[in-house]
Amino acid sequence: MNRYFSFFVLVFALILVACSQADSLISKESSSEIIQPVATAVSTTVSTITPTDTAVPTVPPEPTSTSIPTPVKPENISSAKQWAYEETFDGDPAAPSQDLLPNDLDFSITHRTHPGENFRNFDTYPADHGIDCAGPDPNASPLPHHMVNTSHFSSSTHPDPSFFICKNHMMSSMGDVEGYSVTAFWPRQEFDFSQGGTLEFDVNINDDHHRSWFEIMITPRTELKVGAAHESLPIDETYPKDRFIFEYMNNKRYIQVGSGAIDPEGIIVQDSEGDYWSGYYPNDPANSDRRIRRSMRITFEQDQITWSIEKEDGTYDDFFIAVPGGLPFTRGLVVFKTHAYTPTKDDNTDMYTFHWDNIRFTGPVIGRYESFEADDVVYLEANGDREIGENETITIDLPHIGANPVLFGQVHNPMQGQVLLSVNGRANIPVSPYDYNPGVCSSTGWKSFQLSLDPAWLQEGSNTFTWTIGSRPDCADEWQWNGFSIMGLEVQFDLVTE
Repeated sequence: MNRYFSFFVLVFALILVACSQADSLISKESSSEIIQPVATAVSTTVSTITPTDTAVPTVPPEPTSTSIPTPVKPENISSAKQWAYEETFDGDPAAPSQDLLPNDLDFSITHRTHPGENFRNFDTYPADHGIDCAGPDPNASPLPHHMVNTSHFSSSTHPDPSFFICKNHMMSSMGDVEGYSVTAFWPRQEFDFSQGGTLEFDVNINDDHHRSWFEIMITPRTELKVGAAHESLPIDETYPKDRFIFEYMNNKRYIQVGSGAIDPEGIIVQDSEGDYWSGYYPNDPANSDRRIRRSMRITFEQDQITWSIEKEDGTYDDFFIAVPGGLPFTRGLVVFKTHAYTPTKDDNTDMYTFHWDNIRFTGPVIGRYESFEADDVVYLEANGDREIGENETITIDLPHIGANPVLFGQVHNPMQGQVLLSVNGRANIPVSPYDYNPGVCSSTGWKSFQLSLDPAWLQEGSNTFTWTIGSRPDCADEWQWNGFSIMGLEVQFDLVTE
């Protein structure tokens, strides 16, 4: 009797153990589905950008690659990376703040129009976030805004009011001021992706702001152009000879890789998506709520670039482009830009703002530099010719003399040999932009320039930069008036990386 009883007790115990293990397996599988939801792959057919409004600026790429969004498990890929640069824009002020803007970023504004005497301010326009930093809740009426103005005076020391911080992230904005404007900000540190690399940032992707769009431009520091756009657009500075362009226009991703010649030449490959984000994901709340910022991840490999956007479920949608022959360069500044092209068209009255957060990239910590800016601008133009030999002086205070000094800035309406500079009373030297208008030795509009400086020309404390109108070159167009202007002038020193 005891033997039978013992046998039944043993069998019963084995059954209990088996049931317990089965319950445990079911529980683990259910948890796995919650943590790693399966995303539905959506086929993206690459095609030429086709805007719904012919008045909206277009960029006609030639299809060169195929892009298929691939579901990615929503694991924290970023946590495993070693960031060479990272900015999280921490700060929750009671009102829109410029005091909290990071001091390792540089800022620039380029307006297409003639500067006018004293570089006047343009009309104000509404930017997202109320005066108390209330967010742009689409259900709020009126939508929380505050008014900002803009000018030609932006620098890292005194950024344009269109840049500000609220609620632990940074805004860049541009309203309808006069035609076409480009805002730009960038870390004063180069991104090295020679061994592969990843650039990440967060930004809103709402689809109700035609004629305003954002772009990431990566270019060698020696080719930095802060006001550049596609050659087909109504602004005078085109993309550098060596560039990667990541453009989010009309809610489509567009990638261009170029080398060896300025836009529209030198294009190695360019491609765009076949549909809008809202076409692929019509129920995504980020389509209409610009408080929602989506993580962007741009990955560089030897012969391919992938631009991934986080979806609502936490997975990523990939758009990639093959680069025949490999990447043409592997190190450059990362310039975050917003474009505004008469943005009040298409019944837009207040959607001028982009919201940025969590900017970071991998690689070694190299290519860092510091800059010291002039507080003033040079205006040597008029409605007609200015006299040859006229000059203006501005100053830059330098607390020390650093390594490899470079003078950077923008010049308006330069003619070859006519833009002359004297540093601290030394002999005049000519200053030229990277390029003049095609086929001539002069240029219209704003053009970026760099000039290497001899450290012996500089001194601790106040330094004078005297600009003089030189002789008119014989090759200049007859209609162009003598004179030029200078803005965004800064002295840059390399920082030694330990």
